[in-house]
Amino acid sequence: MNETENWFEQQVGLRAAIGDDEAAKEILDIIASRIETKRFDSALFSELAKNLRLFLNDGIPLDVALGVFKEPNKGGRPPKYNQVEVAAVDLLLREYAKFRPEKAATWINKNIGVDRRTIQRIRTRHDGRYDKISPKTWMESLDKELLLDLTGSMREKVTGVLPQT
Repeated sequence: MNETENWFEQQVGLRAAIGDDEAAKEILDIIASRIETKRFDSALFSELAKNLRLFLNDGIPLDVALGVFKEPNKGGRPPKYNQVEVAAVDLLLREYAKFRPEKAATWINKNIGVDRRTIQRIRTRHDGRYDKISPKTWMESLDKELLLDLTGSMREKVTGVLPQT
């Protein structure tokens, strides 16, 4: 496997680890292609095995274990924001702009329109320091550049408060 393939697989793996179901489907597509071409040199195979063990040993539904589970539409008006983007903005503010949690929540509310309680729920879901139950790979382990990529449409606003490097 060349360096470009390895880098791409790592990036897709990181996106899948934070709950991106499209990235999880991409991983399954990569693995299927590698099986078809009899190329078994990818680190994704160990991840697949780990996820299959969650299904086989722990009884976790297969779609959840593989990361392709989509939460059902609960009805109502769709949110005006993407939770992953808000989580990335929140982490950038707290980790790189050195905002305290309350100041970050106030900034997000004022500039993006997400209320404080919703920000707390997003932190619990995407930041391992706020979730004491689930041992997952969390967004706080991502580097600054990847977090900036994850901010999506909010990138321009958040880069204005980040210190220049």
